[in-house]
Amino acid sequence: MEEDTSLIYEIQYIKAADKFFKKHEDIRKQYEEAIKELLVGEHPEKVDLKKIKGRKNDYYRIRLGDWRVIYTLINGKIIVITTLAAGSRGDIYKKLEGLK
Repeated sequence: MEEDTSLIYEIQYIKAADKFFKKHEDIRKQYEEAIKELLVGEHPEKVDLKKIKGRKNDYYRIRLGDWRVIYTLINGKIIVITTLAAGSRGDIYKKLEGLK
């Protein structure tokens, strides 16, 4: 009997991140492909991912060229990925200051 290796996940966007991605649909596509690769892909090590240090919460960032996307996740039967912020390399960490 084979074990079911499929994984259910959902990506949610807070208002600020969604606003960014409406202007940058190509980055949204790259981000969603990177999340898919991390969770169910054959080569998750190809995604440039780091945990952000010095924060109370577990925030992670994915690097997509000159862009960074900050997210957090909630584990359970369904993995919910909440996208908190997205922006250029120089601005994204400044936006983190406003996140709790």
